[in-house]
Formats: sequence, structure tokens, C-alpha cells
Amino acid sequence: MPYVITSLCTNDGACVEVCPVACIHTTPGASQFYIDPDVCIDCEQCEIVCPVDAIFKDVDIPVEHAASIDLNAGFFRRHKAVRGPVPVQSAWEMVHRAHAYAEANGLKVATVVVDEAGCPIAAGRMGGADPSAAELAFNKAYTAAAFQVATAELVPQARQPWLWSLAISHHGRIMPAAGGIAIAEGIAIIGAIGVAGAHRAEQDILCGQAALAVLESAGH
Repeated sequence: MPYVITSLCTNDGACVEVCPVACIHTTPGASQFYIDPDVCIDCEQCEIVCPVDAIFKDVDIPVEHAASIDLNAGFFRRHKAVRGPVPVQSAWEMVHRAHAYAEANGLKVATVVVDEAGCPIAAGRMGGADPSAAELAFNKAYTAAAFQVATAELVPQARQPWLWSLAISHHGRIMPAAGGIAIAEGIAIIGAIGVAGAHRAEQDILCGQAALAVLESAGH
């Protein structure tokens, strides 16, 4: 059951900072923030930090604010990009770009690009990379797509019970480790990239960031 932001919102933005799945958005000039009901995981963090008590679970919302349920959902129907996932050719170029960066820096990694649902589009493992790196890269990409954030942001939450529950329900694919990056167009997530196998987590991130340049040059 998702949470809903009502017209009591003062655009404080504290909720955005604590949302683990980046499902709270607004647009310039809007009077409030909105929660995407299709992405919200019912973790209640936004409700806890809201300084004006503007956020309610949809089943508990006061009758005078009931219209906010449709207002939140409608915001995302209007503003989410209507397009497919990362193009296949671009996904393969991203894999090659990540590996080129890794090679130039003496690293051996695996890279996976997934669509918005976490399904693989392109994957590759450099010669000399540990065989396990491919699955780790996929898990990172899957997690970034599922949570719609960079997986490095989930590391501090790794021991939270709600995250453990999600990991179980996703058959162990949820991996709160740095190296997964969500790919956005507007406020919509169109996929994610995961990199694994470098000596340090920040090196996995740098490989992924190098790969994102493919989409930036294409105007995404």
C-alpha cells in the first residue's frame, strides 16, 4: 500500500532525501511533491520525516485529502516518459565503453545493462575478470533498476529489515553494493547498468559512469 502526499505539503523535500527507491518527485512551479504509487515500497520513511504531517498511507488518508490519491498517481501518468528501454545498440556500446575504461586503468570487470524491469539487454565479461563478476554485475544492475537509484546509496541501508525482506522476495537479486547506476530519462527510469570485478567499489562506479557517456552523447 503506497504512501500519498497531500496538499499540506510545503515542498520541504525532506522526504526525497530519505526515500530508498527515489519515487518522490515534483516539477518546477508545482505546489507539492508527489509519490509514485507503482514504485513506493511502503517503508514509511517519508511519513516519519515530514515536518508538516502531509504524508499518509493511502488506506489511512483523511477523507478531506482523499483526492490526493488520484493527484499523486496522475502526476506520474503525465510526466513519465513514454518510451522503451535503453536501445540494444546503445546498451552494447555501454558495455564496451565500461570495459575500455577498465582496460585503460588496469582493471578486469564484467558489465550488465538491464531494462527498467531488470531484464538483461547486454552483458559482457572481460578476459581475466573473475567468473563471479558477471552475476554480481547483473545483481547490481537489477537492484539499481528496482530501487531506481545508484546502489551506492543503498549501502547504508544494507542491514535494514525491510531491505532484507525485499532481497528474499527478489530471490537474492537485491544487492546493496556500489557499482549499479539507474538510467533515467526525465523522471522515468529506462534501465540500469551494473559493473563488478574492480579492486575497489569506487572503480566499479567509475566504469559505469564512463559507460553512461554513451547515452549522454546520444542526447538521452
